[in-house]
Amino acid sequence: DKAAELVVAASSNDASLVEVLLQRPQDPNLSVRGRTPLFCAAYHGRLDIVRLLLEASAETDGARCDDGATPLFVACQFGHLEIARLLLEAKADQDRDVKDGPTPLIIACQSNYVEVVRLLLSERADSNKTDPIGGTPLSMASALGYIEIIRLLLEANADKEKAQRDGLTPLFFACQGSDAEVVRVLLEARADQNKACQNGVSPLSMARMKQHEDVLRLLLEFTQP
Repeated sequence: DKAAELVVAASSNDASLVEVLLQRPQDPNLSVRGRTPLFCAAYHGRLDIVRLLLEASAETDGARCDDGATPLFVACQFGHLEIARLLLEAKADQDRDVKDGPTPLIIACQSNYVEVVRLLLSERADSNKTDPIGGTPLSMASALGYIEIIRLLLEANADKEKAQRDGLTPLFFACQGSDAEVVRVLLEARADQNKACQNGVSPLSMARMKQHEDVLRLLLEFTQP
């Protein structure tokens, strides 16, 4: 049918076919198993096809698949920077999360797509919006040791003390991972090394348990009164 034909074409690398199909009277937002042509083009990184579909008035945020993922979400998930830029220019919601899952910013942080993170923050993505367990973009980047993303988030005023539901802060994750460089950046941003999680363990206590001398030395250097 028409929907399937356009979805298949949008998933391919044949922009000319998509252009021909869009010249026929049809709704560019028709979906197959919850996936619209725009979603498929964004997922597969087809920049020229995304542009054609947006010009044909494809909906940016209405094009959600069954798990709630939008074209912008999958563009950020797979690092399709220019597609993300186009979608944001078309007023895609930069903070729309998936069902029971992360936001575009969190998924970009998780994948270490620095330029995608920079783009989302420039479009005022919420640097403190959490995933279902309370994780933030900063806690994700700190847990994974992505120093450049951590710096970008701190520059965007991400809350360095915002904890997950279990009380784990970005600094706790950095100490748990024994990443001295991340620990230093967070301490320079005045992260609280004494803030304990729900089981009573603080970042300083975690560093002692891990016996990582560089991290422990940093924490003692930045000891707060």
